Amino acid sequence: MRIISDFQKDTQSDKPNPGSYEWWYFDACTDDGYALVIIFYDGNPFSRKYIKALSDKRDTVTASDFPAISISLYKDGEPVFYSFEEFQPEQAEFSTTVPEGKVGENQFYGRMEGDILKYRVSLNQSVPNGDSIKANLIFTSRPFDLSPISQQSSSDHKLHTWNLVMPRGDVEGEIFLKGYCEKEIRFRGTGYHDHNTGSEPMKESFNEWYWGRYHTVDSTLVYYLMFEKGEWQKKAWLIENNGQILEMQGNVEMSNRGLSKFALQPARTLQFKGEGTEAFLQLENVVDDGPFYQRYLGQMLINKGGNILRAGGISEYIYPSRIYSKIFWPLVDMRIKYPGKAHWVQKNPKLYRWTW
Repeated sequence: MRIISDFQKDTQSDKPNPGSYEWWYFDACTDDGYALVIIFYDGNPFSRKYIKALSDKRDTVTASDFPAISISLYKDGEPVFYSFEEFQPEQAEFSTTVPEGKVGENQFYGRMEGDILKYRVSLNQSVPNGDSIKANLIFTSRPFDLSPISQQSSSDHKLHTWNLVMPRGDVEGEIFLKGYCEKEIRFRGTGYHDHNTGSEPMKESFNEWYWGRYHTVDSTLVYYLMFEKGEWQKKAWLIENNGQILEMQGNVEMSNRGLSKFALQPARTLQFKGEGTEAFLQLENVVDDGPFYQRYLGQMLINKGGNILRAGGISEYIYPSRIYSKIFWPLVDMRIKYPGKAHWVQKNPKLYRWTW
């Protein structure tokens, strides 16, 4: 994995290889219990249609044939809105020169305004069951000097690039929900943004992947753990609000492997140690539970020189080879809306919400 932190490179990459993918990830959490995750895809790696096309006509398939967006909103650890939709190629556009992208009626763009990094994210997304979300959000942050992070790579190949653009930022805006939950939300919280690009199918690059971010009052823990090429590559940093960076990947322990309903066995307890600092992470609340993916709203305890702090955050786990198991494709089809006719489960309010 290649690690960078460069706002100027938060743009669409050239992806000529079949099976490549790219996504722009945004999340935010509030003190009053909301958590939001938005992902724009140029090449949806979880798409059953993309995987089938790779098998049928590999040489003519490109990532941009399968744009998508996923939106998840949680309140007190429970989902209140979920949408994952794939679009026709002409319904999406990503810039190769500036951080900007559009999928359907959802878009983002980033700019430097003076010495402030600012992203605007707007959503207008509907689900066949009658649920809908509209939102206008602004992510702002002063630039961090993350050169100690961006100089690191976990291997000598560069088939996967992680661009840590905004480890921490303020998020403000409005969210309007209709359907299952009818509500107008004045959203104000702490956010995060990164950008991932892969030049081959995920399963070719790594076997397992853990990622997460947790904000305390004065710092942010970000970690990226990948089992690739037969060994674990463990990266973790505590990024202070004042710009100082403490590496914590020297001693990372994973324990308490549970068994999910789809027979995944991810570690639910993570422990990170750095100079004078120790962080203990419990991935306690599974808010998205699938055959190859889990998302958690976790809790972290961190000991910084005897000062104990507690923080909540978001974690993810991916086991990518499972994406290619056709036995799970009917379940995936219930979750992802593909172009054309919607799956009958997606049209049913009760059944679709059960898939959350």
